[in-house]
Amino acid sequence: MTQRARLLQVVDQDIQQDARDCLGLRDRLQELYRHLLARDSAQIDRLNPEIQALLEAVTLRAQRRSKVLRAFGLQQDAEGMRTLLSNYPPPRREELQQEWLQLGQLTAQCKRLNERNGKLLAMHHDILSQLMGDVREQAVYSQQGY
Repeated sequence: MTQRARLLQVVDQDIQQDARDCLGLRDRLQELYRHLLARDSAQIDRLNPEIQALLEAVTLRAQRRSKVLRAFGLQQDAEGMRTLLSNYPPPRREELQQEWLQLGQLTAQCKRLNERNGKLLAMHHDILSQLMGDVREQAVYSQQGY
């Protein structure tokens, strides 16, 4: 097998694994939201390392794809990826192009879910700050050492 064929095989496998991992990430982000609403810290603590591991795996594969794009002399952007996918033989090319589009959609869903979770966490923080009292306000009303 040539170096070119091996690199194309790696990209094919990575796209498929990314799709599986992004589905898992989406499920975990949705589950995390439910546990954030319930303030179930044990389940939140259980999910966070799983989410982090999935993100790290996806990031490593994205970095590997960037290296493959460079090896093919292509830009590390959407156009470069389209050009790379055009190197596959016709039956697989169309499948991979469709899988790549679906992966982009899954990634966008995960980003929206993560942002939703972040907003919920920020809201929790604001509520707790209000309940506990703002530290700056406490300094105004506490005993001063003049």
